[in-house]
Amino acid sequence: MLGLGRSLLSLFRVGTSPITSSFSPLRSTATPVINTNSIFSSFIAKRFKHEYEPRFKRVRKAFKGRVTVRTGGSIKGNKLEFGQFGLRLKSNGIRISAAQLEAAAKTIKAETKSQKGKVITRFVCDLAVCVKGNQTRMGKGKGAFDHWAVRVPTGKVLFELGNNVHERIAREGLRKAAQKLPGLYEIIDEKSKIRVSIDELIDQPKPVDYLTETNKNPPKKWLNRQAAKLPEYMMFRGR
Repeated sequence: MLGLGRSLLSLFRVGTSPITSSFSPLRSTATPVINTNSIFSSFIAKRFKHEYEPRFKRVRKAFKGRVTVRTGGSIKGNKLEFGQFGLRLKSNGIRISAAQLEAAAKTIKAETKSQKGKVITRFVCDLAVCVKGNQTRMGKGKGAFDHWAVRVPTGKVLFELGNNVHERIAREGLRKAAQKLPGLYEIIDEKSKIRVSIDELIDQPKPVDYLTETNKNPPKKWLNRQAAKLPEYMMFRGR
């Protein structure tokens, strides 16, 4: 508080105005002038560390844990959804920090800048990693927050590249981005098979027509919604 008070008082200094007084032409008037150069001298402007950090920061400290192994054959997040090319984890599940992902994203943007490529992320760094100092005795808490990270299972797509980038440029950018990240990765396209484990790939399932499936065994709520579209029901609507 003492340093803050001194800095605020230093904002106002006595300066000499070029306009002379009307009573004495030889004496100049002293007017207070605000020193705008030192307004932010006592305040340190700090940007957010990474754009991949979660929106809500009140996250509990977590165990180190292990990356879950998908034993049920789940294919969620294992194929492209938004772009034409993607970067997918090929090796065992691993924990990746937000700084490593940020470096990989910058590499992709730099390689595809000429064709205005659009980088799409498929992860959320919501794991708070805490670190204790070196040569610290055991006990007395887990430690202070250090950085954000994310657990990536096998077959997870991390980055997608869209906006119709040329295949050669897209693959080169994703290849350089894979060198910035731990683990082994593979570059996939819209026709690539889905990876469910380290050594197993399956064909992409056919798209499901949910409207046809619902009409085969429609629930009561669905029947009422369809009946509300009939003209005899719409005639008396709102009365």
